[in-house]
Amino acid sequence: MKKVLILCTGNSCRSIIAEALVNKYLSDNGIKAYSAGSNPSGKVNPNAKKVLEVDGSWDDSYYSKTIDEVMSNGPFDLVVTVCDNAKESCPVFPNAKVLHVGFEDPDGKPFEAFEETKKQIQDRLLPIIKKELKVINKKVNATQTGVKISFTGEVKKENIVKMVENCATGQCECMSDATKKKIQNMEVKGEDGAVELELTGEIEKEEIEAALQRSKVLNQ
Repeated sequence: MKKVLILCTGNSCRSIIAEALVNKYLSDNGIKAYSAGSNPSGKVNPNAKKVLEVDGSWDDSYYSKTIDEVMSNGPFDLVVTVCDNAKESCPVFPNAKVLHVGFEDPDGKPFEAFEETKKQIQDRLLPIIKKELKVINKKVNATQTGVKISFTGEVKKENIVKMVENCATGQCECMSDATKKKIQNMEVKGEDGAVELELTGEIEKEEIEAALQRSKVLNQ
């Protein structure tokens, strides 16, 4: 699991919205988000909560908090500041990459401004986080002969080949012995950025999806 910390000043609007969107839309990519404020207001803006509820992204665990409060959830792989004040006062995170992706503060504006902020964060910030954390997109489909996995994004063909070799030589830790016995053949196709892995055998889509989540080669 890769962790991203999102910072702003009050931790009541932008960083809360970003935290929730990352956790909803990037959790399947093995990414977990946290948020905090350099000078937290101590409350979540009602319109920020409302826009996330409409999106289905709200969770009652989200609240306005200090940076010190979230440090126990680290270390973080990526730290993102989403307002200029937080950028200027951002503490040092020696083991994390720190970058700034600013958004206009919707606080005090109509609900439509919060909808626009949510859209901008989803359209701009989420792709940047996926790229910075080298996210590999995985799509698993059942076929007549087994299962086909399509990998896109920051994927290298040599890593998929390595994963297959590990499975073939018994070094794979992601699959159960029962699943390994079902696989009759594994074939890698494609190139960096777009790789396909075809598995032949009486295997279920769900057991392969579970194995991919445990793969050290893919999630290192």
